[in-house]
Amino acid sequence: MELSQEEEQMLGGKFGSAVQRAMEMLVAVGETYGAERMVKITGAHLVPPDLQFWTTGELARWSRELVMESLEDATCFRVETTINPVIFDPNLLGTFGYPQYFVDEMNQSIAKGMALYESRGVIPAYTCCPFFLFPPRMGEHLAMAETTVQVFINSVYGGRTNREGGPTALASALTGRTPLYGVHLPENRLGQVLVELKDDLDPREFTYADYSALSCYVGGRASGKIPVFKGLPPDISITELLYLARSLPTTGGLLMFHAVGITPEAPTLEAAFGGRKPLDKVVVGREEIRNTFREICSAEDEKINWVLFGCPHATWEQITRVAGALDGKKIHRDVRLILATSDPLRALAQKAGFVDRIQTAGGHVLSGVCSVGFPRRAVPPGYRMGVVVSDSAGAAHLLKVMGVPVWFGSIEQGVKAAIAGRWEAA
Repeated sequence: MELSQEEEQMLGGKFGSAVQRAMEMLVAVGETYGAERMVKITGAHLVPPDLQFWTTGELARWSRELVMESLEDATCFRVETTINPVIFDPNLLGTFGYPQYFVDEMNQSIAKGMALYESRGVIPAYTCCPFFLFPPRMGEHLAMAETTVQVFINSVYGGRTNREGGPTALASALTGRTPLYGVHLPENRLGQVLVELKDDLDPREFTYADYSALSCYVGGRASGKIPVFKGLPPDISITELLYLARSLPTTGGLLMFHAVGITPEAPTLEAAFGGRKPLDKVVVGREEIRNTFREICSAEDEKINWVLFGCPHATWEQITRVAGALDGKKIHRDVRLILATSDPLRALAQKAGFVDRIQTAGGHVLSGVCSVGFPRRAVPPGYRMGVVVSDSAGAAHLLKVMGVPVWFGSIEQGVKAAIAGRWEAA
């Protein structure tokens, strides 16, 4: 690879061993993918293994050692750096029946991890939707871990980020560079698969869950190729776009999509495909959406234990909708409803009274945590998770893979189930 003078100095150790190791990693990645040079980035997003995946036990200690070694003599990140949510608020786990030893261990582990990243200057928002707080401009180069972040930034904002893992995103945050390959190059951002909606499907009537199911279905059939959605409403909301983005990487490993007349690189169908013909076509109708709902659901018991909203983190639209659906009602004594969002949005929702309305009904509004992470990762031996309800197809898919029984449906279905203590099919 051709490196600039400053990049050569990073590789040579002038800026310390942490930056040197980071540049060595990025050079190896770049050479693997045939990148000719590095490109400067304006931001990075971290998915810390010691905060989100392994917060206790031997794996937690190993991941913390790995991160500490990577940051050994680094004093600060070179670019604006955000970070994913932590697995869960340890202080709340005790109220959910978790053993105290487990709560204490998580508390200690998470506190150490947060201090480690914050001492290097990470922005402590702890959200999987950093683009709402720090939106990129079209064409900006970034290094973002977290699949939803990658798809949303590439598609809705027109920023450019490859599929970064925890180590490479951290390396880019330390160096301010990423190899120039993949969707950083314009020719690799063109549409490849046309997605058409049948006449029996009106997206103006979609719930968020319907958009999530559409995303899940298309992701599984696009086979790693960039889909181009035709016929979506031009006034589609930002929350609906978020749900459309969420499941594409879960079922299809996708990095981006285009929506004709909506996303910035697809003003027309011809522009989305760069004048080329689609390699394939996916046609979606009411039956495909219905079948997707059925396939995602893995629960059989109608009695539920959890209703989890906010994967990815809830927007203002979702918060107000949940609060409105719960007004004057009480959540069943055997059900725990959790809505997760970012710190700034929770603060605004608190000021507007929405947090109190949800919590008066018996729900929990959390910030900086992963609403569906703890059922998959933060479960101590002998603790039975029970049946979960989610309005996110991506979250439901992951829970299903992890063996957690789940019902998938709309916000309204989830709130109804939380009140009744039972799932009722639409």
